[in-house]
Amino acid sequence: MTAFADVKPTVGDAAGSFEWLLDVAPIPANGDISSIAEGTWLNVPDINGFAPANAPKTKDRTTYANKGQTKNTKRGSDFTAPVSILGIRDNTGEFQPELVLLIEAADADGDDNNVAYRYYHATSGVLAYAGTAGVNWTRANSGPDDDEWFDFTFTGQGDRVKITNPGIDVTP
Repeated sequence: MTAFADVKPTVGDAAGSFEWLLDVAPIPANGDISSIAEGTWLNVPDINGFAPANAPKTKDRTTYANKGQTKNTKRGSDFTAPVSILGIRDNTGEFQPELVLLIEAADADGDDNNVAYRYYHATSGVLAYAGTAGVNWTRANSGPDDDEWFDFTFTGQGDRVKITNPGIDVTP
């Protein structure tokens, strides 16, 4: 047992909520997102409110042997992630490529509604995930003096998987 007097604050710097990176890409024809070339991923830098969630899907496995206690087994997960993206126009008036990719996917039906995603922490090697998701968007602001924000929701199409963090060099 830890004595209360022995509990001390963790030494170090607190991480910032802005230290997450989000990349998106079209899903390749073979469906294998691990085959997406590094230069194909588009970073989405102008984000806010990125809140990925991986809710467990459970199956009730309770039997009399559990003596009245519930036994649930995790069978998978339901991935969702809301994120707001600031619309930035270039000198032609077009929005940034990553925003256009997401809008075009959200406007499509069937498998064309899906994109590949990966998100990872800027400094932690253990926080890196990838998968495919359907996308949906709504306009976030409509006031006469508002910046143009788009609210997206990613809905997982299969399991989110752990990946090697692409933002951290792990070579010795």
